[in-house]
Amino acid sequence: MLNIGQISVWGILLVILFSGAAIAFLWLVDQRLLRKALRLHVHLPRLPQQVWLPLVVAMVCSAAAMAGVLSLCLHGGPFWLLLVFMMVCLLPSTPRAMEDYVRCLRNTQQHRLYLLANGATHLESLVPGARRALRGALLPLLWQRSSAMPFAMALFFLTLLTCGLSFGAALLLTLLVWLSAIAAAVIAAVLSMWLADRQLFDRNERLRVAEQ
Repeated sequence: MLNIGQISVWGILLVILFSGAAIAFLWLVDQRLLRKALRLHVHLPRLPQQVWLPLVVAMVCSAAAMAGVLSLCLHGGPFWLLLVFMMVCLLPSTPRAMEDYVRCLRNTQQHRLYLLANGATHLESLVPGARRALRGALLPLLWQRSSAMPFAMALFFLTLLTCGLSFGAALLLTLLVWLSAIAAAVIAAVLSMWLADRQLFDRNERLRVAEQ
């Protein structure tokens, strides 16, 4: 494995230069998109207070699990660096997934109660919201125009090249990290929904945050 002393300073400067050029290009092509990306308060999800703790626990557990898997694949790779990278990948994914989940539960509460009255189980009544949450978890990690994932993966790929990896090894590791981020997003979304279940519903299967 490479250590810090083997990382080229000129390579890091080139990565920063290319990153600045990419941001300048985005500014010339679509200024509104870049302004929206830099406004952090726009991206903060509107979630009930009792959902944040299960959300953070789910993100940390899923990121740690996938970072451990990647570390084993890399024969003892930098676990903490991979953990931070996985957390960065989950930041635009899991909170948005929970926001879509809670919004769907609020909009379909009467339909969910109707399903429960007609013999559906609790899990069966949550299927529409779970589908919306999983879609919300995956979309930020896919290759879309409004997603930062292509830029992040390209930057990660260039960083690996500057650290001395061959083109094939850097490409394989980039794809492996991207697939691991997708898996971590799905795990985090499912785990956060499961952990927040008791905080979202009362004993009568009614949504506690329906009026917020």
